[in-house]
Amino acid sequence: MSAIKKINSRKTAKPSAFLERPLPDEDEVDRFERAIRKEVMAEEMDSHLSAIYHDNKGNLVDVSKVKKRKRLTLIVLFKQLFVLTIFVCGAYGAYYYYFNRPASTDNVILSIQAPEKALVGEVISYHINYSNASGIALSAVKLELILPSSFVQIESTPPSDGINAWFLGGLDPGASGVITVSGYLVSPVDSANVIIAKLNYIPANFSSEFKKESSANTVISGIGFNVSLDYLNTALVGQNNELKLNFNNFKNNDLAEYYLELSASDNFKIKNPELNASSTPLLIQSEAVAERKWRISGLPYDSEDKLSVPVDFSLESKNQDQENLSIRLYKKEADGRDLVFWEKTIIFEVMKSDLNIALSLNGEKSDQAINFGDKLDYSLSYSNNGDASIYDLVLMAVVKGDFVDWTVLNDTHRGSLSGDAIMWTKEEIPTLAELSPGQTGSIDFTLAVKDFSVSDLGADTYITSYAQYSLNNDKELNEDNRSNTIKSVINSDLILLDKFLYFNEDNMPVGSGPLPPRVNEETSVRVYWTVKNNLHDLSQVEVTLDLPMGVNWSNNDHTNVGTIQYDQARRQVVWRLGLLPVSVYRADAEFSISVIPSEADRNKILVLSPGAVVRAIDKTTGANLSMQTKPRTTKLEDDDIAGLSNNGRVE
Repeated sequence: MSAIKKINSRKTAKPSAFLERPLPDEDEVDRFERAIRKEVMAEEMDSHLSAIYHDNKGNLVDVSKVKKRKRLTLIVLFKQLFVLTIFVCGAYGAYYYYFNRPASTDNVILSIQAPEKALVGEVISYHINYSNASGIALSAVKLELILPSSFVQIESTPPSDGINAWFLGGLDPGASGVITVSGYLVSPVDSANVIIAKLNYIPANFSSEFKKESSANTVISGIGFNVSLDYLNTALVGQNNELKLNFNNFKNNDLAEYYLELSASDNFKIKNPELNASSTPLLIQSEAVAERKWRISGLPYDSEDKLSVPVDFSLESKNQDQENLSIRLYKKEADGRDLVFWEKTIIFEVMKSDLNIALSLNGEKSDQAINFGDKLDYSLSYSNNGDASIYDLVLMAVVKGDFVDWTVLNDTHRGSLSGDAIMWTKEEIPTLAELSPGQTGSIDFTLAVKDFSVSDLGADTYITSYAQYSLNNDKELNEDNRSNTIKSVINSDLILLDKFLYFNEDNMPVGSGPLPPRVNEETSVRVYWTVKNNLHDLSQVEVTLDLPMGVNWSNNDHTNVGTIQYDQARRQVVWRLGLLPVSVYRADAEFSISVIPSEADRNKILVLSPGAVVRAIDKTTGANLSMQTKPRTTKLEDDDIAGLSNNGRVE
């Protein structure tokens, strides 16, 4: 089958490349092949005749005296035929490649520039780049975008010709372009948001359509502020129960307005949240908002304030042991979409009792993250909500965990300690002998979290706390006489160590200049940072140091994790480590700083560092972690060798 027929037989299939030249017809191929054969035969005849009538020196020989050649002539003839065959095959291969080789479309390029991370509501831009480096003209060029379902488009440059489609017409060889689409994403934290670009086109001399495709992903790194809930995980039947929705740390908040929605069974009776006039954010019930939906507006853009939205509810009856309440925050878009960016479902243990007890830790009744070495301030509150007195009430608080430090227990009522529990009776608190209707009380006690040591690896890193009661010496304990349970997960032991040295640990000088510093002379020292972490993976790890005026960045930095940069405008050294898995026990960085004291600094000890700050997010607890090192001065407190001759005062 001819070359043309082979290509035609593939027209229906999707081609991987297109032709760069028009194909010769069959007559042209036959003529070309006949011409090559004729030329080869002529050259072969001339070669044979030359071999017969010339000697080895190229001179004509007397034919009458020529001796017969036997096997030698046959060998020469065979070699000539072999060379001729190679020549013919090479010529035909060159001919076939020139007239039949496909033109590649690999150089039709499509790519997307998209941010790796973004906050909810933060304006971002997608840049879609396309170019034709194939050397072939393209026609009917069309670009289509499949945007993330959570993306809200603000504008595009140039404007689209349809719904996320651009009809670009023709694209000459070497031509290129870019389309920019701007907007924002509204989806939960850590969600993936994928954009897909498709470029359709028809190469010159082709009737089939070709396609290129590219994609990119943007992960939601935060919502611009923190959201937390404070609630009891028990709900009393027929009594008022409260839930608080807390907002704080409004860093780069781009959500001026959004909606709060509560979903629960009909057994829940939810009251409209009531805020006093000075409360922010303002909670407004809109006519367009259905029952159990509220619009929240007025949140600050950048503030450290903690704002709360209280929600009161009650349960009419105990139909089952547990009831669910779902809470979601979403943004309502102009196109009618409700884009959810935060959601949580709470499971309440339903209790039916006249005595209400509740346990709080550090002022909150819900689960919370704690740190090694933290003080644990507990408060057990109780009240008689019935119509009759309660006699011989016994209260107990249980605090379980490998890291509970019972040696520092502080209990003013001096309850009896047994294992992981403290118990109070009428002997310690006389009012427990009879608790009248409406009467309330509270018991405060303090514990602590132990410090972490390497030997604690593998221990449980959470503390569970709850309260319980019994009446009239009844020892039976069940869910109806138990309080809320608080599970406190211990944050990872993030540690930052820093040293300012003139001589390193090998007693080798790593600084330069006079020591102690001298007026108008430069003294440099080496700064060493070490970040340690044991328990959980960390994200967004960053160390910063604000250099005092007169202290200068001297480059010469090095780190085994992340990157170190100096922000000249802020005079801030920034070490960005990004994700720090628990498998990376420590990370190190070092750089140099220098100081040139002025006459006004004479006899003074200069501050080299107000203290470096490390910040990170614990991926297990979700808590924002931070710690700050101690200030450092020209006394070089960490350098024992320098301390032998350096008092830190400028000479």
